[in-house]
Amino acid sequence: MKKILVADDDELERAALVDILKTEPDWQVTIANDGQMALNALCDGLRPQLCLFDVRMPKISGLELLQRMRRDPSLKELHVAVTSATRDRDTIIALSKLRIDGYLLKPYDAPKILATVQQIMAAIPVVDVPVALVRNLLAKTVLVVEDDEMERAALCAIIKTEPGWEIVEATSGIGALARLREGLWPDLCLIDLRMPQLDGLGFLQQVRADSILQKLRVMVLSGEKDREKIIPLSRLGIAGYLLKPANPDKVRAALREISGAPPPTPAPAAAPAAVAVAPVPADVPGVANSTSVPAAPEVTPST
Repeated sequence: MKKILVADDDELERAALVDILKTEPDWQVTIANDGQMALNALCDGLRPQLCLFDVRMPKISGLELLQRMRRDPSLKELHVAVTSATRDRDTIIALSKLRIDGYLLKPYDAPKILATVQQIMAAIPVVDVPVALVRNLLAKTVLVVEDDEMERAALCAIIKTEPGWEIVEATSGIGALARLREGLWPDLCLIDLRMPQLDGLGFLQQVRADSILQKLRVMVLSGEKDREKIIPLSRLGIAGYLLKPANPDKVRAALREISGAPPPTPAPAAAPAAVAVAPVPADVPGVANSTSVPAAPEVTPST
């Protein structure tokens, strides 16, 4: 039996499409109410032969979901067709560049929709993927970018004490960009400010200029306290600024802020763990400087 994942936040349109698909007895339809729910299903191991995503959905749009899938090694080969009422040329071109299998116009014409999906499904082989072999995309990933081997090792050792995080290492800004453009989608980039060839500032500028990577959360590590050097970073939307040498409590607090994990329960006689990001000049706009790690824009993947 072939599986189809349908994601659409509009209940009536979703039901109409499902009714059309159910006329085929060999198709098993899974429903998602929005892009986030669809992503969660894929994270849990669902591997449909075809995904049908509405372009406009809350939380994660169909376009953003498709972008994240194409950049992830475990999802990039999935077949996706898009449903939409728009005939906007730029939107359709953007979708076509992401290798969609079809474009289904709303409101649905049942015979045309069924014929189109039948044609797509006929060309897709049934391949069962064991769930055990599917990477759980809900696990958090941090990309550590540091050219100094000892400092990189020390930072990774701190991160390993925080459960639920996977570490990917890069020794330069150029190497980090290459990994991202190959499909890596970390929940956080921890990047050193001073590196040869491409420093932290240059890395940030390239990430923010990339239409797919621009929403990545990036936190900067540096021994630099110069206000004039921190301001350009704040304008590029950094998620925080940690002073070197890295303080283990502050690194762990930053990871927990992003993962949503609660802080550890302190022992009765112990003082509470510090949760402040390293102080920076108070008049620098947009950079954490006192008591908390700032929330960064959601990715997207970009989960």
